[in-house]
Amino acid sequence: MTLTELKQEVKSLKLEDRLDLADFLAEQDMASDTARRARIERRMKSMDRGRKVTQEQLLAIHGALETLGL
Repeated sequence: MTLTELKQEVKSLKLEDRLDLADFLAEQDMASDTARRARIERRMKSMDRGRKVTQEQLLAIHGALETLGL
């Protein structure tokens, strides 16, 4: 399976399953300091390009997750 195919498959998952997958992938990265540093670097670059959320957006996301019981 290619990365593109995998991304398409992940898009079709329910939100709860995507969150479980994200947790699983983060746990895999925790085993490697190099992977953790690379993940942080990618996130920082993304934020530098403007991918950020406001406090209001974050609170709305948090509320939606609580509604789902997550």
